[in-house]
Amino acid sequence: MRNLQEFRRRIRAVKDLIQVTKAMKTVSAARLRRTQNKVINYKPYAERVRLMLSELAYAIPQAHRLFQPTEEKKPLLLVVAADKGLCGPFNYNVIRKAVDFLHPRPEALLAVVGRKAKEGLRRNYKIERSIFNIFQKLNFSHAKEITDYLLSGYYSGKWDSVFVLYTQFFSVGRYYPTVERFIPIPPFEKGAPQEFIFEPGLREVVDALMKHYLELEIWRILLESSTAEHAARMIAMDQATRNAQEMVRTLTLQMNKLRQEKITKELLDIVTAIEAMKKSQI
Repeated sequence: MRNLQEFRRRIRAVKDLIQVTKAMKTVSAARLRRTQNKVINYKPYAERVRLMLSELAYAIPQAHRLFQPTEEKKPLLLVVAADKGLCGPFNYNVIRKAVDFLHPRPEALLAVVGRKAKEGLRRNYKIERSIFNIFQKLNFSHAKEITDYLLSGYYSGKWDSVFVLYTQFFSVGRYYPTVERFIPIPPFEKGAPQEFIFEPGLREVVDALMKHYLELEIWRILLESSTAEHAARMIAMDQATRNAQEMVRTLTLQMNKLRQEKITKELLDIVTAIEAMKKSQI
């Protein structure tokens, strides 16, 4: 049976843990607000670029090879997860979704963003490239770097299509891992007929707009994944705080019961001693 000192030590340790989980929840909530603001500020510009590209794609047939479908005999899957844990099932759900995608496609190649994605997949799959530690100070240059890597492999024939697996963010309580085709670019909704004048030329304009559009898509994916990670960690830390508080209540109750048992035992010992003294005096 535990003594009172052990209960007090355990309660102090759990209370210290509560302070840590509360602090982590506060930090995640602040980072969540920042990434949500980035997503909100990003959307109008991205929608305008997408509209321009959709008009261009239908106005100029065969405008770019990235529009042309492929046989997908050697696809690349880019998996976006987190660099850290303590965010509930966030990383596990992404890894499980990646396994579901790769299992029926033994010819598929794999690249990962986030340390947890590598740790979860490296035992069973060969990883072409790993990118770590970008979510602490996420900026647009990371999206450019990833886009350059995906395009270089596609143009060189190392892979003939690219899919991206990330956690799509809907709200603080709703975020799900999803797989999207990245290259070739999925068909757009048909835009209004337009006439274009290209300067300096068709190829230069199409190449620049196409690459910028893909960079914006990767930027969106990174932002949504980061936002979902912060939301998952905030929820996980809130639940951990609640569980720790419940543990403190349980331990306090058990400690009080033990104290009452000891008091009762001491009282019984006193009463027994008194009765024994009375009998000895008779």
